[in-house]
Amino acid sequence: MAAQQSGELVMYELRAREAWSQRDYRTARLLAAAAVELGAHTEDHHAWWNMTFLQAECLREEGSLEESLRCAEALEESSLTLESEALSARVHTLAAVCQQGLGHLEQAVNNASMAVKSASVVADSPELQIEAHHALIAALAESDRLDEAWSTCLDLSTHITPAIHTQTAGKAHWVIGNVAFMRHQVGDGIRFHGLAAEQLTPNNDLELWAHFNRASAALRLTAGVVDAETLECIERAEIASSIVGGTERDQLQLSLTRAHWLFLTGQLNAAVERLRPICAEGSALSRQTEGEANLLLAQSLSARGEELEAFAHFETSEQCFDDAGAPDRAAHVRDIVADIRS
Repeated sequence: MAAQQSGELVMYELRAREAWSQRDYRTARLLAAAAVELGAHTEDHHAWWNMTFLQAECLREEGSLEESLRCAEALEESSLTLESEALSARVHTLAAVCQQGLGHLEQAVNNASMAVKSASVVADSPELQIEAHHALIAALAESDRLDEAWSTCLDLSTHITPAIHTQTAGKAHWVIGNVAFMRHQVGDGIRFHGLAAEQLTPNNDLELWAHFNRASAALRLTAGVVDAETLECIERAEIASSIVGGTERDQLQLSLTRAHWLFLTGQLNAAVERLRPICAEGSALSRQTEGEANLLLAQSLSARGEELEAFAHFETSEQCFDDAGAPDRAAHVRDIVADIRS
């Protein structure tokens, strides 16, 4: 009987990982859940840990961030995690990514900091270090702590060597470029995103390539780079997204990036038409992204002379940034409103 259950467990694990590799996250999650239950029953603690983590990753990819975070928090208490810095780094990195997506930026920074600390003592683990640094940089940047984020970028760059996987290197260059754009170091942003574009290809991972192009366009627009290359990034992301699909959040973020382009190129009516449904579905976004969407809609409405509705969205935007723990951006909204009223 024990041998039969052990065989079933191995089968579930293999099938779950195969489904994950095919990006069939729902199937992978269900198979992982079955493996978790069987692992607990047979007291195979390693299988239980690995499949719980895979289940959490699937939930994250499906956009169920609160459920993914609950899985990560359960793993934090596991004796296997407490005894392993490598497992601790993986769990805290996952928790940080979920918390950032939920708009809990202070907790995201704390978890990512713990991940970096744990990863730093694991020998021969450059990819573990890069993933942890990536999570910390993203959380710091979203929290308006750009100097700390850039310092962490410089630390991250020391881990990018020819020995690491090109896709991992691409993600590292991607996040460094993000912070450079946010610090208005446009030349550095373009350079690092150029390196990322060489390493992240649609043949290797079409979904990741779509995310990169969308994010690159968004950061370029935020930095005021409104050129043909920015438009190409948006169009590549839209084409890739039409093939791979993605979560509701992915689709809203991509639509928000297109709306930002429309606003900056003076196509105000089209921008408002696109932004209204995005703001109406704002609860599907992180609080900080919901703040960005409402700010952009408010600016578009104000530019059309519709001040009353604009002020309502400015107020919503400020509240979203305050809730997310991004005080500098909340203050920026207040400054814009003060300028308009004066």
